[in-house]
Amino acid sequence: MQRLKRAAGMALAAAALAAAAGCEFTRPDDYPQRLMAADLADALREEALKLPDGGQRERLVTGLIQVRELLLGESVLKVEESASGGPRLPTPEGGAAPAPPWATMFAPASLVIGFFTRSRDFDGQPGDDGLEVRLQPLDQFGDPTKAVGSFRVEVFQCRLRTSERKGGRLGHWFVSVLDLESQRKYYDDVDRSYVFPLLWEAPIEAGTMVIVQATYYPPGGFEEKLFAQRVIKIGPQE
Repeated sequence: MQRLKRAAGMALAAAALAAAAGCEFTRPDDYPQRLMAADLADALREEALKLPDGGQRERLVTGLIQVRELLLGESVLKVEESASGGPRLPTPEGGAAPAPPWATMFAPASLVIGFFTRSRDFDGQPGDDGLEVRLQPLDQFGDPTKAVGSFRVEVFQCRLRTSERKGGRLGHWFVSVLDLESQRKYYDDVDRSYVFPLLWEAPIEAGTMVIVQATYYPPGGFEEKLFAQRVIKIGPQE
C-alpha cells in the first residue's frame, strides 16, 4: 500500500511537470515523457483497483484518471491506440491477433442517462440531499447490456440562454462496478440500468437546472470511454 502511494505521488509529480510545461502540449518532443508517465498512471490504476472497496480506493483511482487526462488531454492517443468508442478487449497472450467479433458483440457501445434520473431525499428530512442516477449501457444493436468497469458522474450548473451551457461543477462521484457484489448492488433488473444513489457534496437549491454528465471507463483503458449528458431540475418535478 505504501509503495502504491509513493508511485501515485510520482505520477502526480509527473502530471504537475506536464502542466507547468503548458496545457496545450504543443511540443512533440514532450510526448515520449508524457506517454511514459501515462503508462505509469495506467499501471497504478490497475493496482489501486485491487485494494479493498472504500473511499481511499475511489480517491486513488479518480486521481489517477485525472492525472492521465492531464498528461495526454482528450485528443492525444498512443500510437497503438484507436480513437474513442466501444471497449476493446486486451490483446490475447502469445500474439497480436484482434479479439474475435463475437467477443465484443454485446459490449457497451453507448451510454444513456435514464429518464428517471433525479434528485432524491435520502435522510427523510425536508429537501433533497442527493441524486439518484440511472445509467444504461447499450450494445451496438441499441439494446441494454451490462458493463464491467468504472463510472464517473459529474453535475454542472446549467446556464440557460448562453452558447456554453455548462457552468461550474457542483458535484463529482466515482463508482466502480468490477465484481459480482457490485453488479448485484447497483443493477436494476426491472429498469435494466445501473442505479447510483449519490449524496450532495454541497446543497443545491431546489429549482436549479443542472447538467448530469456520466463517463464509463472499461477495465482495459481510458481512451475507450463512453459519455452521456442529461439536463434535469433539482427538486419536485412538474
